[in-house]
Amino acid sequence: MKFAEHLGAHITPEWRKQYIQYEVMKTMLYEAQEQAPSPEVTDNSTIQRFFARFDEKFFQFCDAELSKINTFFLEKLSEANRKYANLKAELNVYME
Repeated sequence: MKFAEHLGAHITPEWRKQYIQYEVMKTMLYEAQEQAPSPEVTDNSTIQRFFARFDEKFFQFCDAELSKINTFFLEKLSEANRKYANLKAELNVYME
């Protein structure tokens, strides 16, 4: 099973927007490969500039995705900690 299929099969529907945009990233890589200047007709410095610009764009996107995922994870962790604290307090009331 390919990674995209595995990810899609195990996604939590209500959290879909919080998952990494794997297909978008994969498309970015394929498009860069297709749009890259041909080494047969282009000098090396032009090719290096092309990939340097692409790297910057791609890794900015990766950073944004990572931030989105980390923010979501921290929100869910805080939510779980609040629920745990409430349940613990409720248990203490019944234990007394």
